[in-house]
Amino acid sequence: MKIYIKIVLIILSTALCGCVMLKSSDVSVSNLVKSGKGPKVVTFMNNTQYIADMSIALSEQGFIVKPMPSQQEVMELQSQSRITSYKEATTRWGITLEARYTGMDCALTEYSIHNFTLMLIDITNNQIVMVLKQRGSDGPCTTIKPVFGTLAGALSTNW
Repeated sequence: MKIYIKIVLIILSTALCGCVMLKSSDVSVSNLVKSGKGPKVVTFMNNTQYIADMSIALSEQGFIVKPMPSQQEVMELQSQSRITSYKEATTRWGITLEARYTGMDCALTEYSIHNFTLMLIDITNNQIVMVLKQRGSDGPCTTIKPVFGTLAGALSTNW
């Protein structure tokens, strides 16, 4: 009988070892530049497996997500004898999303715990405007909600 109790305890502790966190951490927001940001139109500046999840969360917060930054050709008359041509970004705001695996997995699911960093970039000035950080899961976990909604909400609140 005692051996069965030990086996059950070993199985339970092994199954639950990935569920060390009981909830996602709070979002840490660092505003690097204070400026009026205008319309909530963003584009992803990096490729990540979480683009779809983050796009859904951003759209629920009123953002328009462009699939890629586009540029338009602009011609300006500098003087009577000189015309300048340059490419102008049509989307002003870019975002990057990075995830670093913490070594923790969610119990009984395929998801895991990561340290997420979302950066808002002013493409026209080539300047990082805001950095948001949160530790949490990349999908439904037993007691931990995915971070995408809270990151998008914090970005919207600080817009």
